[in-house]
Amino acid sequence: MIAATILSAGASSRMGFPKALLTFHDGTFLQSILDAAAAAGIHRRIVVVGRDADKILAKHDLREVTVVATEDFDAGPIGSVRAAIREVESHPIDGLLVWPVDMPHVTVATVQALEDGFRESGAAIAVPEFAGKGGHPVIFGRAVFDELLQAPAGEGARAVVRADPSRVLRVSVPDAAVVQDLNTPKEYQTLQRREDERVRW
Repeated sequence: MIAATILSAGASSRMGFPKALLTFHDGTFLQSILDAAAAAGIHRRIVVVGRDADKILAKHDLREVTVVATEDFDAGPIGSVRAAIREVESHPIDGLLVWPVDMPHVTVATVQALEDGFRESGAAIAVPEFAGKGGHPVIFGRAVFDELLQAPAGEGARAVVRADPSRVLRVSVPDAAVVQDLNTPKEYQTLQRREDERVRW
């Protein structure tokens, strides 16, 4: 079984607004990712929240997902990954799909390709790749959970991915979204324009 964790605890300082609450299609970034994960067959979903927890919880119906609060803000994203691992490590979970909340435009097909590759290969880590560049979301197998819990804050999960390339499956996908995180209002506006054009066509 694969669980998905959506990292929603960041400060969104460059965006100036909680990314989880930004609008995407008919919902928010967070809701779009939760829906995409479910559509890909991942029903064990975890949302890690931080400073903006109250705003996020007020905006979403999260009764069907697990909400984990973290105060490990200074560690960056790895703090949220650690919180999610502690939540699932006693459950029969084979892998954890780590999905940053600022990537709502990653397609369901991409997630399914990652899942298939992870299951079929037996790799410890599955990374999506577009045009030769690795991106997100990433699936981390149980074999590397302990390493993620011990990963240095400065490097975070990257240190675990880079530690042994032979155990990393790189899944080539035709989805540029895997390398397009959204940190600024300008990047968000670009996404909105691109999505509007896609809908019109």
